[in-house]
Amino acid sequence: MSSQSGISAEQELIDFLHNPSQGSQGLRIVTAGVSDDFTSVQLKGTYDSLSLLQSNLRNEPIYVFVKDLQKSPNQYAFASYVPDSSPVKLKMLYASTKNTLVRQIGGNSIGKQVLITDPADFQDVLESKDADPQQGAAMLTESERTEIEISQQQQRMKLGNRKLVSQNEGAPTSLVFDVKSGDFTINELLQQFNVVYCRIDLDTEQIQVVDKSNINESTQLKILPEHPSYTLYRNGSLNYFIYSCPSGSKVKERMVYASNRLGFINHLKTQDRLEFARVIEIGDPDDLELSLISTSSQEEQKQEEAEEASARSASSRKFNKPKGPGRRR
Repeated sequence: MSSQSGISAEQELIDFLHNPSQGSQGLRIVTAGVSDDFTSVQLKGTYDSLSLLQSNLRNEPIYVFVKDLQKSPNQYAFASYVPDSSPVKLKMLYASTKNTLVRQIGGNSIGKQVLITDPADFQDVLESKDADPQQGAAMLTESERTEIEISQQQQRMKLGNRKLVSQNEGAPTSLVFDVKSGDFTINELLQQFNVVYCRIDLDTEQIQVVDKSNINESTQLKILPEHPSYTLYRNGSLNYFIYSCPSGSKVKERMVYASNRLGFINHLKTQDRLEFARVIEIGDPDDLELSLISTSSQEEQKQEEAEEASARSASSRKFNKPKGPGRRR
């Protein structure tokens, strides 16, 4: 795995950090972040107090340079702020960009380096330590330091509730991603509409309701054709869960949807109090057998199950292997 992202700091940021400035409380705080097109690290903002910085932090990673102009006028304390709940992709991106950024700013301009996941921990950034926090790290190469940081990020993800999809073995019984259904729960949506379409947004790591509709009969049900999806269909008093993975879907999409299917179903059962008459897995939308979702009541379902059991029993009796003729003497 490559330990460097190839993203470098913009000259404006480098020049700004090296220009002298005076904060109202003797602090100079500068924030920087990866650009929207993921090509550079840009200057994001400046603050003169840690409390002001903390109040402006969001649920996404950012680099923070803090200088105490009275105690350490020539060096910044450098913090990688990476909230535990921020997207995995951004966590890995910021970890693999950090060392390139520090090298561009200049090692002599950077003193203490820390990884912070909670805004409250910024109060400790400027505290002096008896031991040099960089002493052990100085013995490692940049690549080794980055690999260690990425490994630590992944380990924290393993220990937390939000795991990397690639770390799941099989289909998890608990949901990896958050569920976003707007102002209503999915159960409430199924009372207003009898078809609810859900997709996984890989960028935000959320299962989102992307569409909803009302249909008069099961033959009118349309499954999203372009990407994998989860479709919830209410036919009368019965609910159906349909997982589709069309041919041509990307490997990553297939993996993510398959590994979260059971977790999403369990979430709907426990959080939304939904029960499903059937859970159906198909490839392309045309693969859906409408007879599987045509039953609209528990009475019909019981009758259908009884008829199927009777048919299986009759088929078993009908096709018993006949005995051969007796052996002639």
